[in-house]
Amino acid sequence: MDGVFDAIILASAGLIRMGLEGRISQFLSGREEDGGMLYAVGQGAIGIENRADDEVVKGIMGRVNHLPTFLAVSAERSLLRTIEGGCSAPLGVESEWVSSGSEGEELRLRAVVVSLDGKHAVEANVSGSVKTVEDAEKLGQEIAAQILRKGADKILAEIKAKRPTTAADLEEK
Repeated sequence: MDGVFDAIILASAGLIRMGLEGRISQFLSGREEDGGMLYAVGQGAIGIENRADDEVVKGIMGRVNHLPTFLAVSAERSLLRTIEGGCSAPLGVESEWVSSGSEGEELRLRAVVVSLDGKHAVEANVSGSVKTVEDAEKLGQEIAAQILRKGADKILAEIKAKRPTTAADLEEK
């Protein structure tokens, strides 16, 4: 061993900003050829909440919103809602805009649900034209249906059955 670490994972953006891009030996991405590192729903996106009746702030946010990212995150969140998962759901996703020839770009969405012991996993991939939030919602629902049909429902049910009851579970709604 030549250094202090055998391996270390750092943000490439910081290394590039510091002029150390030559030190990067590998990027972790969701692409299967790069190791298939999937991430949590919405990870890396910035969310800003504002009052629904505040037209000034809505106007400002409309100018800074990045529509492709907003649509991709909307599809990811639709998937999470459809499988009835929360922040602790064992779900990994990757969304990527890909060229579809004459059609322009499509959103490709990849998802995996993994059992807590890591022995069972269910994966699915979908692609589709996403121009609106409604399109994104449908794509998220489509991939959710695929992974549920493939057995993610059993993994999620087992996890929910083992989850301890909390005070919040007992509150009337």
